[in-house]
Amino acid sequence: MDYLCFELPVLRNGTLYGTVQLDECIHSEEETIETLVDGGFASVGGNSHLFDVLHIFNESKANVCCVLNDELQWIGIITKTAAIEALGQSLTVNQGGAILLVEMASYQYSSSELARLIEGEGAQLLGLWLNNVAESGRIQASLKLNIKNAERIINSLQRHGYETIASFGDEDYKENVENRFQSLMKYIDL
Repeated sequence: MDYLCFELPVLRNGTLYGTVQLDECIHSEEETIETLVDGGFASVGGNSHLFDVLHIFNESKANVCCVLNDELQWIGIITKTAAIEALGQSLTVNQGGAILLVEMASYQYSSSELARLIEGEGAQLLGLWLNNVAESGRIQASLKLNIKNAERIINSLQRHGYETIASFGDEDYKENVENRFQSLMKYIDL
């Protein structure tokens, strides 16, 4: 069994009736599954995007998302594990490269501007994730690049008013900053 599923769909004439917890089925003294069915189930249409499925999982406590056709007939299920694996198959996750965490004012955010600055330094933007920083009203953008040494990109973003608050997978840049810092300390010590 590839994906162990503890939440099972219950069908009635091919139509999704609800879901039931596996442990409730095993430990229940009830005569029928119908008495155990939870009618509130997470579902998406058959043509839904992976992001729709991830949104459903984020909003609900469900471990499975039922897939329905246009007539609300049951097609199948997607488990949280399968959705995460599908997300992991994307080029953004699988390809090596630096990841930059850049913060900016919400009015300053422009994906085309970020891509232009990155591509202007000879790199490609493989992925972009956005998060709101609630307490400050700013935006944090996680940028996945196709290169490991992101020093040029960090400097370019800084010149254009973007604050790089963290970088990952870019040991050359961190080493270079450390070397520059040590050189500065030696110079100041004179």
